Amino acid sequence: MAACVLVEAGPNRAMSEFEWIRKYFAPLATSEGAVGLKDDVAALSEPEGPLAITVDTLVEGVHFLASDPIDTVARKLVRVNVSDLLSKGARPSEALLSIAWPSGRGEAELARFATALGDELSQQEASLVGGDTVITHGPLVLTLTLTGVCEGDGPVRRSDASPGDDVWITGDIGAGGLGLSAATSGQEGRWLDRYRVPKIAPLAAADMIAEFAGASMDVSDGLLADAAKLCRASAVQLHIDLDRVPFAEQPGEVERALVLSSAGDDYQILFTADPAIRAELTAFAADEGLELTAIGHVSEGAGLTASYQSNAVNLPETLGFEHDV
Repeated sequence: MAACVLVEAGPNRAMSEFEWIRKYFAPLATSEGAVGLKDDVAALSEPEGPLAITVDTLVEGVHFLASDPIDTVARKLVRVNVSDLLSKGARPSEALLSIAWPSGRGEAELARFATALGDELSQQEASLVGGDTVITHGPLVLTLTLTGVCEGDGPVRRSDASPGDDVWITGDIGAGGLGLSAATSGQEGRWLDRYRVPKIAPLAAADMIAEFAGASMDVSDGLLADAAKLCRASAVQLHIDLDRVPFAEQPGEVERALVLSSAGDDYQILFTADPAIRAELTAFAADEGLELTAIGHVSEGAGLTASYQSNAVNLPETLGFEHDV
């Protein structure tokens, strides 16, 4: 880890990087290859199957609000990565953490961040193996790289949807968007909690995707936007019946359904599967406590289509969250 000094807000006290690591992050590094974070490199564990890897960065003011409690930011950082792996049919394993920590945030916040991070990694059956730390005068920037062991022969891709497949979604859709609206308007309640700490699929989703999915991907930028990515990658047409989408809140009318299905931060799994295995798939989901809904179908052609109350829907020009460049 790079050398840096954390200055406690208020008292004139400096905490060296080595104290920071030893006190807050070394206890999270439980795998043998991490060597207690006492070296510049870690040795990854020998996986029992093919290894998948993903990385996500959260930037204050872009992916979370400066007012969000730091423990919720830590949990969100882990969950957005875990969701990516589960959608590929992989279970999380080991993590590398990069922190650009603002000089105005003191040790108490760092302690809360580390505690929540460790608890969340443990819940997701992963451990910290290394990373990098710097002090910055800019916003808080957090990057987590997470490995995962594939439950099948390799990661399940976006590009393997086939005409005739069913389209499925885990969990519900729209909670992230409802939560962001609550956060920006100063409201409290469950939607705010769902925005701060997304409700992702349980770890058993990796086994389900590995066994049953044709094509699969994480829904993070909005259901419509990510469904469009999947059908482009697979060179098929994908149809979504908005009446069947498990919205977090009943939309009532098509305009509201489009808003909820184009909101980001849902972190659910969108996948396709052969209808011949529908009964087996739903039985597996029920046994594992997985929330699962069939919301459409795949056909020959190109592009995303949708319907609501049996009527074709004109999709909006912007289908989901887009990063500015």
